[in-house]
Amino acid sequence: MIKAYYTAVNGATSNQNYLDVISNNMANIQTEGFKKSKAEFSDLMYTNIRGPEGENTEMKSGSGSRINKVDVMFNQGAMYSTGGKTDFAIAGDGYFAVQFEEENLYTRGGSFQVTNIDDENYLTYQGGFVLNSEEEPIILENTDDNIDVGVFEFMNNSDLMQAGNNLFRIANEDAEYSLSENSRVMKGFLESSNVDLAEEMVKLIQIQRSFQLNSNVIQTADEIEQTINSLKS
Repeated sequence: MIKAYYTAVNGATSNQNYLDVISNNMANIQTEGFKKSKAEFSDLMYTNIRGPEGENTEMKSGSGSRINKVDVMFNQGAMYSTGGKTDFAIAGDGYFAVQFEEENLYTRGGSFQVTNIDDENYLTYQGGFVLNSEEEPIILENTDDNIDVGVFEFMNNSDLMQAGNNLFRIANEDAEYSLSENSRVMKGFLESSNVDLAEEMVKLIQIQRSFQLNSNVIQTADEIEQTINSLKS
């Protein structure tokens, strides 16, 4: 029973971590340019169990599973028109670059704002400066209809890691990126989240059932252990 207890605990812990991933996806279904996460599971250690003497049988007993990694799914969301003069979407691969005090971060979100600093109007995103194709902060003119918003494409999207607030940072010092030549910037549009609500709801129901099953196993194992201990005394 001790093995069943710990196996169920491992399962319940994995369920909770998976639920966190799903909850974050669902919470950002209305966040422009948001990229959903997908959890990948791996089996924990297996133990070989031999059959009764005289029988040439052997079986494996597992110890549950755990989340091995969480991948970001970078497939593009649908475009929708807003008509906003500072709303932008990327048709194709690539990211907008945003300069903060310590580093440049990257995003697919294009709901930008105009911030006046020292009598200059800057295009900003979450307090950072949106960069142009030369990786310089964008200063807006009163009659500026053609805004040079830079789109930068990475050789490998796995070189990016989530930084929170719909932003990514470079996770690999050897990461290579360049100004995108094939993507198109669409002014007056935003990219929707790539989260599929129906898909996430199905996963949520499955994980709730799995968590309930593991909880029942934990409770049963605990009750049996208590019974055994009471018999010993």
